[in-house]
Amino acid sequence: MISYANAPEQDIVLDLPDGKKIHGLLRGSITDTSPVVIIIHGRPGTGNELLQFLVARHLYENGFSSLRLFLYDFGPEYRDMIDTTLDTHAEDLDVVVDYLRSHGVQKIFATGHSYGGLTILRSKSHLDGAVLWDPTHGLVFTDEFDDPNFPEKRVNDIVYVPTGCGFFYSQTQDDYDHSLGDNSNWAANKGYPIKFITAGKGILAPFVQSYYKHADEPKEIVDIPEAHHQFDDSDEVIERLFGETLEWFEQYKS
Repeated sequence: MISYANAPEQDIVLDLPDGKKIHGLLRGSITDTSPVVIIIHGRPGTGNELLQFLVARHLYENGFSSLRLFLYDFGPEYRDMIDTTLDTHAEDLDVVVDYLRSHGVQKIFATGHSYGGLTILRSKSHLDGAVLWDPTHGLVFTDEFDDPNFPEKRVNDIVYVPTGCGFFYSQTQDDYDHSLGDNSNWAANKGYPIKFITAGKGILAPFVQSYYKHADEPKEIVDIPEAHHQFDDSDEVIERLFGETLEWFEQYKS
């Protein structure tokens, strides 16, 4: 059973090379003895999503500090989602990792959900371990792959999905995503342990299997059969997700 401890959170704001800033929420501390987990949301998304918030608390309860990133945020100093691509996210993640290393953090891990998992795979940073939650794959953006749950419509240079709560992105982002193709080999030669967690009721499991095949040891893949892509199906699903994530980081924190 998951329990949570209250802890103060600290805003971390870093300058990016192009003049923008990136915002993160630190739970715990940045020291040379405390392992830090960078938590990366999907697209669209925010570091304040319940899944990100709860895993930060769970990690803190078990001896890990965490930094929940906001890849875009409100305010002119931060990025807007519509102006970013995967390369933007990956380069910004690299800035965050460099910041933590420069402050003496010895063990840096990352967990990314959906497009956040893809961001980790695209990043050039050397981590000490990563757990990818149902990471997006380039092949799901191809015209041959048609997901009826996410029908795309276009108005000028805006692409939007009208189903459910809906979301939108730019034609530039859509063109970029369609250019990815089979990016399974991004999981190869990362130089650190990677665990993949798939949502059994989602659509990405076969693609994540391809990542797993290309990844180097040590690696692991786990499926949660009852889970949809958001992993918000039940307490049991969330406990399994967080438990598998913590177990992986525990192995490599020393």
